[in-house]
Amino acid sequence: MAEILLFHHAYGLTESLRAYADRLRAEGHLVHSPDAYAGLCFARLDDGVQHAQDIGHDALADVAHRAARQHRSATVVMGFGLGAMQAQLLAQDLPRIRGCVLMGGALAPRSLGSDWRPSVQLEVHLAEPDEWVEEESLQALRYHAPHARVFRYANRGHLFAERDCRDWDGDAADLFEERVDEFLAGIASADHAVAARGL
Repeated sequence: MAEILLFHHAYGLTESLRAYADRLRAEGHLVHSPDAYAGLCFARLDDGVQHAQDIGHDALADVAHRAARQHRSATVVMGFGLGAMQAQLLAQDLPRIRGCVLMGGALAPRSLGSDWRPSVQLEVHLAEPDEWVEEESLQALRYHAPHARVFRYANRGHLFAERDCRDWDGDAADLFEERVDEFLAGIASADHAVAARGL
């Protein structure tokens, strides 16, 4: 199964995200969820966004890189909202990363200072419309990662998979989780195939 670095959204590392990480663990995955907010969670998205701005982009990037150094065998990154930046940054920077899931976020690769690596499998899950994701940035990512699978969830809110958020939608969240399960199973299958060839 996969070893995953899971990065939280602007609300913080909520109980809902912790529960999702536990569900992935119950399926056999090893999941690490770095807390960029040092235990703080916010009830309002604007407050969480302001806190992230106060911390600064460089500090959030440092949290991601420190987590990657601490968990050197993690090969999958997953980011929700704000955390999509951290996940995408590692996917572009670290040769060992094989899979990336972005939920509610997508950036033009060059905005993170490097190119997308074609060897990284990518899934992007977005509400449609999503006022927090620039279409131009998404198209730039798709241009550099033409193999990416992009799923749109019509008439849902930005963080529809977050149970602790007003955007939560049970049906869309279930579909998101099913698709992520399939994605992780595909990476595990590919890893087994590579290991078998190595034998």
